[in-house]
Amino acid sequence: MKDIFKGVIIKILNVVVIIGMIGGLGFWGYRHFISDNIPSFTTTSEKNIEVIKEKLETTAELNTGSYLCTDVLTKSSSIKIEKWDWNIPLTEKSFIISYDGIVKAGIKDLSKAEVYVKGDFIVVKLPAVEITGIEIDNDSFEVLEQNNNLFNPIQLEDLNEAQKVLKEEMKKCAIEKGVLDLAKSNAETILSSILSDYPNISFQWKE
Repeated sequence: MKDIFKGVIIKILNVVVIIGMIGGLGFWGYRHFISDNIPSFTTTSEKNIEVIKEKLETTAELNTGSYLCTDVLTKSSSIKIEKWDWNIPLTEKSFIISYDGIVKAGIKDLSKAEVYVKGDFIVVKLPAVEITGIEIDNDSFEVLEQNNNLFNPIQLEDLNEAQKVLKEEMKKCAIEKGVLDLAKSNAETILSSILSDYPNISFQWKE
C-alpha cells in the first residue's frame, strides 16, 4: 500500500515539474521572442515626439490669422524750433493718404514649441501667437490731398514716415478686432490636421 501511495506521489511530482518546466519555457519565450517585439508606450511616445518636432520645425512660421485694412491718414507738420518747442508760422505742410493693407498673425517660430508626454497624452506647448507681418499694398497707396509749402516742401521721407505710422495704426486696429484670438483658434485646427496621425495630442500655450 505504501509503495502504491509513494508511486502516486512521485507521478504527481513529475507532472508538477513538467508543468513548471513548460510554464518556464513559455515565459522565457514570451520575454525573448514576443515582448521584445512589442514597443512600450514610452518608446512609442519618444519616437512620436521626435517626428512631431520634425514636422513643427519643417512648418516653421505658421500664419493663421489676417485682417484687411482700408483707411485714410491725415498728416501735417511745421518747421519746429525744438529748443522752445515752437512751430514757425507759415511753414505748415500736410497731406491726406488712403491705403489698403493686411496684418498677419500666427506663430513665428514653431521650432520653439515644447513636446512632451503627460499621462496618456502627448502635449504640444506652443509659443504665443503674435503679429507676424504688416503689408501695405503699394498699388493702393494714394495721396488724396496735399498742401505743399515753399519753405517746408513734402519730401519722400514724409511719406515713408507716414507708412510707419500707418503700420502701427493697422497693427493696433487688427489686435482690437481680435486677430490674435482668431490666429490662436485657427492654429490649433491647422496643427491638429498636420498632426492627425497622433489623436492623443493636447495643445497648450506659453504665456
